Amino acid sequence: MTQDWNERRDKADRRDSDDRREGIDRRAGITRRETNDPVEIDNRNGLDRRKGPTRRKGADPRGGLDRRLLVPRNDKKIGKVILGGIIMATLALSLIYYEKNISTEPLSGTIGGMETQQLKILGGKNTNLKTLLAEGPVLLDFWATWCSPCLKEMVHLQRFHEKYQGYGLTILTVNQDSPKSISKVRSVLKSKKFSFMVALDPNGKIAKRLNAKLMPTTILLDMDGVIRWMHQGYLPGDEIEIESRIQALLGLQEPASLTS
Repeated sequence: MTQDWNERRDKADRRDSDDRREGIDRRAGITRRETNDPVEIDNRNGLDRRKGPTRRKGADPRGGLDRRLLVPRNDKKIGKVILGGIIMATLALSLIYYEKNISTEPLSGTIGGMETQQLKILGGKNTNLKTLLAEGPVLLDFWATWCSPCLKEMVHLQRFHEKYQGYGLTILTVNQDSPKSISKVRSVLKSKKFSFMVALDPNGKIAKRLNAKLMPTTILLDMDGVIRWMHQGYLPGDEIEIESRIQALLGLQEPASLTS
């Protein structure tokens, strides 16, 4: 009896082994290789729930979309491209603006009524144009720390200050920054090593009276307070004309033939 039971058990085990070798699913009684039903596996257990064809095509079962469509775009690269385009457009518009608005005018007006107006000089002391004109011609220049063309022009103004102060020329730059930016004004002057005189005009009153609409605006005054020359804006090369006008006013040479 015992032998018969062992024989039946051995035969059952062999059938199980044969089933496994042949790929037969005993639960359904069919061969798994013959079925077209995809095997679904739970993704929560770390397995892939996608179907066989789906897995080969790389589709995402969440929306039926191709995974290649779900790859995140390189937003940083796109942002840099857009920012670069904005900067280039801004520079182009700025150049057009300056070319349109820069002007050179030989004026014959005066600063009537402004000779005695007090000018607050950076450093605490006050002065006025009447006092400065008594010593010689004055070159006024309106500027601001945020004005890049202003700072480029001021490099040449420093050179003119060192070169022509012995001839009686006073270079007076008039800053247009707000009172909150005084520390920044000092920092710029110190870093650039500018030593010419700087007046403060935070409310723009002096600039309005002299019609300085564009920065930088450069005005050349003779000792009588007559405006001999006015130039608005700055482009590389303008310093040549500025120096020529200074030399002509000081009597160092005849003024060159310059176009407005």
